[in-house]
Formats: sequence, C-alpha cells, structure tokens
Amino acid sequence: MNAGDMDTLGGVLVTQGTVESYDYGIYERSGFRFSYTRVVGPIDLQTRIQLYRAILPHTIAPNYFGILDNSAGYENDFSLDAIKLLDGMLVDHGIRTYFGATITKDQGYSKIVKLAQTNMDTVGLDGALIRVRDRAAALDFIHEKIAEAAAVLP
Repeated sequence: MNAGDMDTLGGVLVTQGTVESYDYGIYERSGFRFSYTRVVGPIDLQTRIQLYRAILPHTIAPNYFGILDNSAGYENDFSLDAIKLLDGMLVDHGIRTYFGATITKDQGYSKIVKLAQTNMDTVGLDGALIRVRDRAAALDFIHEKIAEAAAVLP
C-alpha cells in the first residue's frame, strides 16, 4: 500500500503492513474500518492465518469489512476445513457481521465464495461475500455496506 491509495480507497489510513504473500491497509470510513489487502505471492491456509492475525486486532467488532485484491491471479484454493478455521478466527475475535469482496478474474472462485457463504450461515456470521472483477466494484460494495451499517447506528 502507498499513501496514494488513501484518496482512491475512500477512507483514512489507520495502519498498513505486510505479511507473507500480502500487503494490507486498514482504513476508516464513517466510524467503521475496512481492510484492503493485495495478494503479492502464493496463498495457502498458513499465509491467510498470518494475515488474519495481523488484521483482526485493527478491526472494530462486531463488524468486518474487507477487500481481497487477487487481480494478479495467485492460486487461492481453500477446503471447507480451512474456511471453517478462518471463520472460527473471526468469531473468536467477536466478529458477527462479515462483508467481503474478492477481486479476481478466476471464474472458479465463485465456488469458494458459495462454500464460504454457506459456512458463514452455519457458524452464525451475518453478511455477504462477493467475487468482482475490479477494484471499483469491490469498493462500491464495501462502501455501500458501511453506509448501511452507519445508517442503523443510534
């Protein structure tokens, strides 16, 4: 992430960092935080766990809003057991509502989204996951979900 991303992502940069295979930034918008993570290397369960450990302390529970930018096309194939483990990390951190957008041109990723959405329902996470082809669509989705969450605040 670089300073120029702040204006184009529609939020104020809170923190940024790098873990194996990912560069991430945490942004604040309307009192909520969202992550924008760019995939920069091969992905597997262990690298995703490292990412969650880096990002989750900066979220504001019970909401998680995140964009995973895999426009570079790195392999991203997770089993149901891996998805369950990651969802468990979210729940353990107090997350109850999860909105995520993945930027990828991989048509097969829709199957992972469907599997993950089904598991969210099983573990009691509200929200939605989508696969999009570009950053603008991902930002539109996340900004819309943040606006909806902000509208119901007392």
